[in-house]
Amino acid sequence: MVYVLKFRVKGGDTKVSRTLFAESSVQPSREKAVELLSNVTGGDFVPETIEIRELRDFDPIEVRGQGATVFSL
Repeated sequence: MVYVLKFRVKGGDTKVSRTLFAESSVQPSREKAVELLSNVTGGDFVPETIEIRELRDFDPIEVRGQGATVFSL
């Protein structure tokens, strides 16, 4: 399954949000999401802004084919 992880990047007054796609066999925990985002962003995000949603209509190959990066959780 592929999950969408939306989060807000730290940056003072600006509210910059980003989206990552993560592949996991089960619903990822917030701890796993924080670990993934820390590895990808160097901790430059606001943890309480993380949103995890399942992408039901896409498989990882399709998402990669659209130019997205899929991370394994």
